[in-house]
Amino acid sequence: MIYLLYALLVAVVFGIIALCDFLLKKLLPKPRHAEKGNVVRMPRYSFIFGIVLTIAAIMALLFVPLSETLLWASAWGVLVMGLFLLVSFFRFGIFFDEEGFTCRTLTGKARSYRYEEIRAQESFLARSGWNSTLYVGDDEIALTAAMQGVDKFLNRAFFAWCRQKDIDPDTVENDPSMLVFFPPLER
Repeated sequence: MIYLLYALLVAVVFGIIALCDFLLKKLLPKPRHAEKGNVVRMPRYSFIFGIVLTIAAIMALLFVPLSETLLWASAWGVLVMGLFLLVSFFRFGIFFDEEGFTCRTLTGKARSYRYEEIRAQESFLARSGWNSTLYVGDDEIALTAAMQGVDKFLNRAFFAWCRQKDIDPDTVENDPSMLVFFPPLER
């Protein structure tokens, strides 16, 4: 009888794992331009910081007495921040190949673009590092130097953009050291 209960417990655990896998595939589908290694992700420290905040908040919620309403409210706030960091880390991504890329944001659905749709790029240096906005069609895609794979993406996007628009890459004014490849936005 005990072995039957163990087998049932193992089946339930595997069923929960399969259900979580199914739900994650539905929530985070693989975009059309997904190739192995060709992806821009949020910085790793946002994942680590999200895990630390979530665990700290859960520990606080477990051990802080209910009479401490300010601490409880603070713990719930920290939990929301930690979960937000984790969800944004797993949800955001730019998946690219030779012909185009797909951008998936936190709130919006994945949108696919061709490189020739890139209109301009604006960049600036801040205390936090290099920040850039890529103007694609009617959309704006925010990029930072801390993102994983952003340099590889911009390099490939520039040469594919030149190829698709029949432009000689040497005639375009750019600064690869600052990850500025495309012309500035005309106002």
